Amino acid sequence: MAISASLSSSLAPKLHGSPAFPSKRAALPTFAHNPRPPTGSRALRARSAKVAPRAVAVGEDLPADYAEWLPEADPSKRRRAGVLLHPTSFRGPYGIGDLGGEAFRFLDWLHASGCSVWQVLPLVPPARKPYDGGSPYSGQDANCGNILLISLEELVKEGLLEKDELPDAIDADSVNYSIVAELKDPLIAKRYYHCL
Repeated sequence: MAISASLSSSLAPKLHGSPAFPSKRAALPTFAHNPRPPTGSRALRARSAKVAPRAVAVGEDLPADYAEWLPEADPSKRRRAGVLLHPTSFRGPYGIGDLGGEAFRFLDWLHASGCSVWQVLPLVPPARKPYDGGSPYSGQDANCGNILLISLEELVKEGLLEKDELPDAIDADSVNYSIVAELKDPLIAKRYYHCL
């Protein structure tokens, strides 16, 4: 690791003596292991690490126990992987994806594939005006959930709706929020007031 002598001799004719590199050599900086006290997750990792017994100057050979200065990996803190998918992107019988059967199948797939994170966009009620396009970022209230994500089939399973109350399925390539709202809002409101 002591390459500074050979490096400086090979660069000396080109660098030293030029206006950008004066011929007087400045003192080389030294680098100490962990010179500042760590914060956050670095503090947790550094607790298990040995503190360097001394600073190592640039170009100096590393000590034999240098590898012990580094923290050991904690197997309980493994990396995680996941998928960003909004529930409205699932296939749904009523023109929109919801938190029903497709969502449960997606969770099973995530688990089977080794993923442990499901990231979603905001789950607030989107503005239903045509020019807003139902964007989850155009919500009118950050404290409410989007009732269009409620699965009517799950309400039937819970006994909150009768199967004959379900509307006819619609086939759509994209979500039309006004049509979906016409189908779902009355049924969800009816069940809500029935449960009060």
